[in-house]
Amino acid sequence: MSPFFAHPRLPERQAKAVLISGEYPFLAQKLEHLGYVVLQTEAEPRLPIPVRFHPDMQLCTFNSECMFALKNSRLAAKLQKLGLPVLETEQAPGNIYPKDVLCNALVLRDVLIGNPKTVDLSIQKAAKNLGFSMLAVRQGYTACACVLVDKNSVITADQGIADALEKNRFDVLRIQPGFIELPGYNTGFLGGCCGKLAPNMMAITGLLNGHPDAISIRNFLKIRKIEILELSSKALLDVGGIVPLW
Repeated sequence: MSPFFAHPRLPERQAKAVLISGEYPFLAQKLEHLGYVVLQTEAEPRLPIPVRFHPDMQLCTFNSECMFALKNSRLAAKLQKLGLPVLETEQAPGNIYPKDVLCNALVLRDVLIGNPKTVDLSIQKAAKNLGFSMLAVRQGYTACACVLVDKNSVITADQGIADALEKNRFDVLRIQPGFIELPGYNTGFLGGCCGKLAPNMMAITGLLNGHPDAISIRNFLKIRKIEILELSSKALLDVGGIVPLW
């Protein structure tokens, strides 16, 4: 049996190790204080500066048997050394859209959600080989824009993603865009602030009450018996998500 999660973004048990941006040490320190093994990303110099540390820009996770990192990246080498089944993208990333979003897609159940014009072809081929269908959306930053709540539920401010998910019978909470800090950009995404640490625990980088839809978000999670762990008393900060590994 693999020690890694069947779905790295939806852990089926309490996580022991997580991947998070190395840009903000206070978040890693908080998680370590809570007892987690923390792997931190390094700056990927080929990506735009504001997102060069972001896990959701460097890694696309399928399951415990398959995940993709950027071609010739330090993250790929680091995860491979740990025994994770990491493949690399066909293309090398760049610092201008759409070359920066090669890995920016999400797997939910048997669906790969992403923009087929921007997601690296190796990821799309792997999805097809695994029997996943492609749920095409226009948003190139799909992984950033979605909070995966459970196998049936997503939170997003992107209306196109929400429409596509609802047509495929997923439960969606639509929230207002904005109100997320991402230095260098006007705003970030809520998906980049979050990550599940257990089936019933969602970690978030800052204070959820700083978002105008905080009550709706809390209720959406509460109905699904998911508690919120705020990792700091700061404003919500998009760090590219928190990815539980094992």
